[in-house]
Amino acid sequence: MIIQNGTIEFKAKTAGGIDPETGYPTASTAGWSEPIPCQWLPKYSNLLARILGERFEQAAYEVLLEEQPLPDSEQVRLTDADGENLGEFSLRSRPERLEAVGLIRLMF
Repeated sequence: MIIQNGTIEFKAKTAGGIDPETGYPTASTAGWSEPIPCQWLPKYSNLLARILGERFEQAAYEVLLEEQPLPDSEQVRLTDADGENLGEFSLRSRPERLEAVGLIRLMF
């Protein structure tokens, strides 16, 4: 059982194709899955990070989900309980199934 404090969405990418009339490639599309309730825990946050003099926010999170089939995706969007977008992240590792408690752990 999780203590929900936000939602996670998985990015679904669809490859483009070839336009039959012109023979040129068509653009790929991307969309987000339905929001899934989750419990997120901040592992690291640096609001003062800089690259080439430009400031950016550096963060790492651990997310717990109820055990369920997950979309095949490498990118996620995390939102807190107030609906504030915490960011879009790339997964650092494969989802880890915690069978003893019926949860899935994601790290990004």
